[in-house]
Amino acid sequence: MKRKQRIDYLDYLRLVAIFGVITVHVATSLNFYHQDYAGLNWQILNFWDGLSRFCVPVFIMISGALFLNPNFELNRDKLFNKYLRRIVTAYVIWQLIYCGWYYFAKGSDLVTVARLLLGSYDHLWYLPMIAGLYLVTPLLRPIARRRQLLEYYLLLTLLLAWILPTCLALARLWPNAPKHLTLATAALSRLLGKLNVKIVMGYGGYYMAGYYLSQAHLDRRNLLLVQILGLAGAGATIGLTGWLTAKAGHLRLALYSYNSFFVLLESCAVFLSLQALKPQAWSEEGLRELAASVMGIYLVHPLLIYYWGKSPVWQLAAGNAAWLPVLVALVFASSLVIVWLLRRSSFLARWL
Repeated sequence: MKRKQRIDYLDYLRLVAIFGVITVHVATSLNFYHQDYAGLNWQILNFWDGLSRFCVPVFIMISGALFLNPNFELNRDKLFNKYLRRIVTAYVIWQLIYCGWYYFAKGSDLVTVARLLLGSYDHLWYLPMIAGLYLVTPLLRPIARRRQLLEYYLLLTLLLAWILPTCLALARLWPNAPKHLTLATAALSRLLGKLNVKIVMGYGGYYMAGYYLSQAHLDRRNLLLVQILGLAGAGATIGLTGWLTAKAGHLRLALYSYNSFFVLLESCAVFLSLQALKPQAWSEEGLRELAASVMGIYLVHPLLIYYWGKSPVWQLAAGNAAWLPVLVALVFASSLVIVWLLRRSSFLARWL
């Protein structure tokens, strides 16, 4: 029963995270970069975008909760032949699909397409990133098994990847900052660059945190504290981004970074809340089908955003951001239908 509940809460986290991803991408599609940044419409978009920044960290934490668990059977053959091969295959196939679509449907030039092909098309950056974490998983699992080492790793990450960079970003962006603060910020940024402790930087911290938090058992009081901190993190992301952008007259999106300390608070609150709630599936089969469709939804949803973007309802929402939740539901539902149809074919399902 315990195992079933763990699977259930991770599946719910997948669904919450994919809604977050779609919300971020829908928000940026609604003239996000070309509006009056002090106006209500942009601030509504900022609200939904900032509120949904937990999406990618939670996806990474789910992988960490599974792959770093000592009870999860993971040998070299399984890692490379099952998990990494699936990621690499999906990445190559969808890179070709999106680059071909970008050239033929959007009329782009070959130079731009070649640049996209050699890099990553927009949202597809996630696949090589998670593949990199899979590659170092055999090195991280021994650390995860030893609680003191794991906590030391997370402490370094907390300081060097989340708190210090967030403080430096705020100091750089603060309006009319004193000269001594500007100089100190520049000096600390150079020092952080010279430390170059890459093993604890970036997304590895979320990967390790996913396993660490999956082993946590918070009482109601501590969970409430985590949730309050999560709301504070979301509020800081939304409020400071809106205020800094309005003051500057142009976008100030540093706090949207997935490695922002405020986004970390938000992400941990979402993860631990669903873990503690252990929501019961209305239908086990339905939950499994939805969870199994999440990667496919992630891969196809930008196409749906593009084509729905030509519809009247999307044009209406461009001037009234209050419609955004409706658009998110529309993109999710239509993506789910397409993925469900594609998954009926065993050949096509391998790309999802």
